[in-house]
Amino acid sequence: MLNCIGLILQSYKEWGPIQKIVPIKLETPFSEGFVYVFAVLGDTATLIDTGNPGEKSFYELKSQLRQNGLEFKDFDHIVLTHMHTDHYGGVRLIQEEVLLPVYVHELARPIITGGIYEFHRMNEFFNQFLIQCGATPLVHQYRRKYIEENWENVHYIKNGDSISIGGSPYKVYHVPGHSQTDILLVNHENGFTFVGDHLIAELSVNAFIEPPKPDSNNRPKPLLQYRESLSQAKNLPLGVCYSSHGQPFQEHAKLIDQRLMEHENRCSNIHKILQSGQKSIFEICQEMYPRLKGTSVFLGLSQIQGHLDLMEERELVSSEEINEILYYRLRSD
Repeated sequence: MLNCIGLILQSYKEWGPIQKIVPIKLETPFSEGFVYVFAVLGDTATLIDTGNPGEKSFYELKSQLRQNGLEFKDFDHIVLTHMHTDHYGGVRLIQEEVLLPVYVHELARPIITGGIYEFHRMNEFFNQFLIQCGATPLVHQYRRKYIEENWENVHYIKNGDSISIGGSPYKVYHVPGHSQTDILLVNHENGFTFVGDHLIAELSVNAFIEPPKPDSNNRPKPLLQYRESLSQAKNLPLGVCYSSHGQPFQEHAKLIDQRLMEHENRCSNIHKILQSGQKSIFEICQEMYPRLKGTSVFLGLSQIQGHLDLMEERELVSSEEINEILYYRLRSD
């Protein structure tokens, strides 16, 4: 694994044609403990992600930028790797200070523009998902607080687009799985790649269950999407990869093979658990991850549902709904 500091040139203040990447490490309330925001400096300066919601994270970001001779007004725009709160949370406060344009994948539109209706739609989906798993929403559902974002100057990007980052062209690759809005940002000249949470050297990424699109009744199957996205990324000519919750890394193809094998191992563990008879997702979670308690249980439920989707596609398991709870069993044929 490459050392983060060793990948960054010494002077951050003298911008030029050679890109310099400044990692800003911010605290986060989630299990990873921290999240990286990146300032990319070249002919221009671009901000990759914005940290958590709230003034604490905002002023932490602002202070660390100043330590590197940077202000929000120095940036041409913001690019978001995906729509999770520890990545987009700072947009509102940044735009209150400087109205920077925001670039984000087009599937983020309902989240950004849907207001309180979309907030309630998502909450209702997660409430029903927990019930279907056999869990208890009052105990296991994270209580989100509605924050009206009111973003301005938002630009929606899609797979195959090119976007300027630090004055250099980066190609956009849509890689759904961890979220529906995940993108890779690849500089095909030097190989620099911002992978967000799509791939992290230090930990296995969860492919989170999400609601259907507003115009659909069927939820995405995120692990199936994630595995397809990993296969796509494996064939890309990536150089140094900058992830949001770990150190920069290279040899992404080897890491992807490792992650795909971890999925197979989890499927094997679920298969063993189901040998004793049908079980709900919550019951499987209790056996696989007995230390998960409270709202953290959702992480295990989401992961297990994804692997059951994969096993169902392979015709290894079948499901039956009984009193609103979905039970899985091994197929006998």
